[in-house]
Amino acid sequence: MPLTDEQWEALSSAYNEWVDDVGDVLEGLAEAAQVAERSVEATTLAGVVVGDLGRRIRAAAGEIIERTNELTMRVGRLAR
Repeated sequence: MPLTDEQWEALSSAYNEWVDDVGDVLEGLAEAAQVAERSVEATTLAGVVVGDLGRRIRAAAGEIIERTNELTMRVGRLAR
């Protein structure tokens, strides 16, 4: 069954929100990477910062997966 105009609008909005969220996540990763790069000079802090970067990356990946699943569910509801 084809989507109505209202459903397509909802789908488009969901997609745009997802893209914005992914952009925010990637911006956070870029910031974390910059912090890690600046810390290289201070070897003592490097381990802590690199560990923090790893945690941020894993959290970001999990968030992207979660948001993608949400989008998939929303599309599934629209197709019914």
